[in-house]
Amino acid sequence: MRIAVLSDIHGNIHALESVEKDLRERNVDRIFCLGDIINFGAHPKAVLDWVKTNCDIVIKGENDIFVADPGEVVLSNPFAIKAADWTYDQLDSGDFEYINSLENFYEEPEFILTHDEPSIPGTYHFLTSLRDARETFTCFDNLFCLYGHTHLQILFVKEQDGTVRAEKVDSYRFNGSQQFLISAGSVGQPRDKDPRAGYLIIDTEDRLIQFRRIEYDVEKAASDILNAGLPEVFAHILKMRKG
Repeated sequence: MRIAVLSDIHGNIHALESVEKDLRERNVDRIFCLGDIINFGAHPKAVLDWVKTNCDIVIKGENDIFVADPGEVVLSNPFAIKAADWTYDQLDSGDFEYINSLENFYEEPEFILTHDEPSIPGTYHFLTSLRDARETFTCFDNLFCLYGHTHLQILFVKEQDGTVRAEKVDSYRFNGSQQFLISAGSVGQPRDKDPRAGYLIIDTEDRLIQFRRIEYDVEKAASDILNAGLPEVFAHILKMRKG
């Protein structure tokens, strides 16, 4: 089975449409969405509708919660708050009901899905360090724990002897004695200075983990943000490059 894992789309329909095309070419069987579907980008309604229609499992992130019911979560970033006010006006009561119906955690025998810190969902801790990974591995027995929120693609591997390491690779072939803690990256707002949309594919039959990066019209996405009157910072982030 091929499972696609999308996270942190952030209202970027241009990135999502390019990812959708890649998904069709990869013949995926299931699609998981790890939250932060909306906010920051200029097309929250279109992105939310796509997620409703196409994703098999959907959990919510703090930006989704803040837009639909700001009393449930605190955002301290003034740009995120301004964007959330604008995003709220683009959605309707049915959208808010849908977001509020989502959980922030999902589990099945092989997978745990969460938006942020897997050991305590809702803390919105950025799990990026090997030290944090070692602690988090003690909290689950599933083969895969998948999370978002970092806007980075990160792979931690735990061997049968308890050794934990980070793998800086685009793809990784696994065996049945390992466990994995994986940050899927961001479709709509990558933060690694690679402007391409990022997502994850796990092939359980071929035992392959693959981080995907997809080109899309970054300039159009940034222009739409500026034309909507959203904070310029979210347009600038899209165009950041290494070097």
